[in-house]
Amino acid sequence: MKTLKAISIELILPFILAWFFSSAFIDIVAVPTVFKFTSNLEEAGKIGMTVFHRFNCFEIFFAVMILFGQVLKSPKSKMLLFLSVSLLGLALFYTFFMTPAIANAAIKMHQVAVTDPMYEVLRAEHGKYHHLYRYFDSAKLLSLLFYAGLMIRLNIKLKESV
Repeated sequence: MKTLKAISIELILPFILAWFFSSAFIDIVAVPTVFKFTSNLEEAGKIGMTVFHRFNCFEIFFAVMILFGQVLKSPKSKMLLFLSVSLLGLALFYTFFMTPAIANAAIKMHQVAVTDPMYEVLRAEHGKYHHLYRYFDSAKLLSLLFYAGLMIRLNIKLKESV
């Protein structure tokens, strides 16, 4: 059990950085590439939603592992625990609300003709969710960077005190 605890604590920073860099890769490279090289917008959207839904599962894993390591760590930092819980909440929010909401709005939007007045209403709803997703994703990336910086600073302080 002592070894598991030590490993979990040591893996906090690598999990934070893995989460950050994989999120950045998907946001900056993977999904834009799908939309660039797929001629059918509906098909590109389906691929994008599949990628994000599957990645959301990894985000929950990263968040749980980070929180697990933080809970085992002593002394416990309330700020780091709060960040861990917040990131888990965000991952759950993405998985169970945001990604399904965007996917449902896109499905509804593609079921009506572009000339139908309802199309614009559905497109606006899709745009609202998509904008909100990007806002939360930016907050997640900034939080992960902040968290990584705190962990690096903490690790440096611990090594200096030894």
